[in-house]
Amino acid sequence: MRRITINGPGSVRLDTTGPPSPRPGWARIRVVACGICGTDAHYLRGMPLPPGVSYPLVPGHEVAGVVTELNGPAGDIAVGDLVLPHLITPCGACESCASGREQRCATAPILGIHEPGGLADELVWPVSRLVRANGLDPVTAAILPDAAATAYHALTVAGVPDDGVLCVFGAGGVGTALVHLARVLVPEATVVAVVRSEATRRRVAELGVPAFTAGRLKELRREVGPADVAIDFTGSPETPAQAVRTLRPGGRLVLGSVTPGDLNLGWITSFVTREISVSGTYTSTIDDLRQVVALVRDGRLDLSGMVSHRLPLDRATEAFDLLDRRPDGLVRIVAQP
Repeated sequence: MRRITINGPGSVRLDTTGPPSPRPGWARIRVVACGICGTDAHYLRGMPLPPGVSYPLVPGHEVAGVVTELNGPAGDIAVGDLVLPHLITPCGACESCASGREQRCATAPILGIHEPGGLADELVWPVSRLVRANGLDPVTAAILPDAAATAYHALTVAGVPDDGVLCVFGAGGVGTALVHLARVLVPEATVVAVVRSEATRRRVAELGVPAFTAGRLKELRREVGPADVAIDFTGSPETPAQAVRTLRPGGRLVLGSVTPGDLNLGWITSFVTREISVSGTYTSTIDDLRQVVALVRDGRLDLSGMVSHRLPLDRATEAFDLLDRRPDGLVRIVAQP
């Protein structure tokens, strides 16, 4: 089968290997669509790999595929089902797992990092970590396990008041999904976005959401007022300090990007005297993914416009150049075998 491999910093190529075989309790899946996100690009740029992980990597953790083989009992999963693999496989035994916070499991293998991912013709993954998506458009469904489920989880962490103000920093895949989800889950809240370019501002404004470029934060505060919650998915080291300045006293900053580097929250006195709180939000639970799938299935959530670029698998290496250049209009890239 064909697969994309990251063989070290700056080295990515298409190669071939034998088909994977599912372990007991696992399924073999024919990939129909796979999203490509910034985390994939970080490892190509040289971000340190997690302990125990070495090159080559087969990236891709946003996958929609069809089950072709099952090794053992599979519950409600059957051969022929369109499924979405949740991107982690928690141990189920640690304190985090026992408390229902499986996304914090320190030993959970991650699809596309610890195990070969979806930038390939096929993959294998535990049946218990699959969510059925029959009837959904596979290309749009592929972005649900990360971009959408991560945004959903961030909103559960953020606790946006029903009549509050939410400021979303960044309008890539997760940021755009956040805007869509916030309008569904907290419909009475005021949602605004802070973006990097005028073209992105116009794109977000077309969704009916006020958007401001990063240089217009004073204008944002004047027109909208201070925010109750700011959520940052830009991955930029400068943005958290900017986000703090948009918050009202007692506001909350939620950080979700996994990037190298230190955190800068700006002037500490202002931060402390206004009692600003900071929370991290990391990926999602499988129940978050199920909730997102249900919202799409019920017609309450439409993310079809988020897939801005489609590439065949044999051109998927071009996606990393797109992620580096970040052209106007880039939201999510999906590769299709």
